[in-house]
Amino acid sequence: MEVASVEAIPLRRDLGERFANAQKWIDSREYCLVRVEADDGTVGWGECWGPTAGNREIVEEYVEPWLTGRDPRNVEQIHDDLIYKLRSSYHSYVPASVVSGVDIALWDLYGKALGQPVSNLLGGRRRDRVRAYATGHFWGDVDDFEELRADVVEEAEGHVAAGFDALKNKIGLARLLGWGPEKDVELVRAIREAVGDDVRLMTDANHAYDVADARRVAEGLADLDVHFFEEPVPPRNIENYAALNDEVEVPLAGGECWAFQHEFDRVLDADAVGYVQPDVTSAGGLTSTRRVATMADAANVQCLPHVFGSAVALAASLQVLATIPGDPMLEFDRTPNPIREDLAVDPITNDGNAVPIPDAPGLGIEIDLDVLAEFRADR
Repeated sequence: MEVASVEAIPLRRDLGERFANAQKWIDSREYCLVRVEADDGTVGWGECWGPTAGNREIVEEYVEPWLTGRDPRNVEQIHDDLIYKLRSSYHSYVPASVVSGVDIALWDLYGKALGQPVSNLLGGRRRDRVRAYATGHFWGDVDDFEELRADVVEEAEGHVAAGFDALKNKIGLARLLGWGPEKDVELVRAIREAVGDDVRLMTDANHAYDVADARRVAEGLADLDVHFFEEPVPPRNIENYAALNDEVEVPLAGGECWAFQHEFDRVLDADAVGYVQPDVTSAGGLTSTRRVATMADAANVQCLPHVFGSAVALAASLQVLATIPGDPMLEFDRTPNPIREDLAVDPITNDGNAVPIPDAPGLGIEIDLDVLAEFRADR
């Protein structure tokens, strides 16, 4: 078996209403998928983190000529060789999103070639369904804090009504909306009062704070029994994470902005987080995410993969979640996203507070080619 072709497929869909986290306004959903086809016609699908620009050019102009003709079943060898090749070309920059998209596509292809779900190839399934937490609670264009609070509380109540018993909301209002850390804690308090004490509640700052404000917010979150405090400070400052994780009561979480084993090794060695969150589309694919999960287990730290992508990213995350030791959870994005909702022939949905893990070959989903054509941004 040999790789016959590699294609980068840009997808985009404008949203009817924009929403925000601590760092930016989001008015569209944009992805770069990777399609790898073998000489026998078997096709694997992957997904890169981030915008199409850059990902598409590297996949098509750099990776495709190098990968064509190689045996796609040598997934981990290709993963490591590609990192080495990219580092030698880009020196201080290795585009982890590209490695991720190619790696996911190769695992999908490999699983289909063997007639096995990827989870079987990653070490074996520990579970057939995984508890999910509803992520969302972004912010719309609002005039005052009371309006924002009412919108977020209504959304939280809707997630609980849909069967979820765990939620994650967004904080860090200062940069875009002008309300400081006290309002962040007040927002989480409003959710806690609305959903009650039996719902697991997490909160995500998207690295909005300096160390002092992060410490003050963490103290307020601890009083609200928040399960983890995600990305309180910029991800480059691992020493800040380590200090905060040692000082504050609420466990810290992070990982969506870290890539490959060496970076997560630094994080785990520094005891910088209570929960580690590699993303399959940005950490280096399924290969790196599985390796990070193994490293985290050895350090007695729970791995909870970050997920915020299309149906491809969701399916890939479920395959690795099937294999992770301990008590992992799926981050289940509930914000409007037609590419996540419609791209798979059989959409991945929650069943109460959990999501079943597909057991079909590869990633376990079939891409709806008509929907793919509808979302393509290059035609």
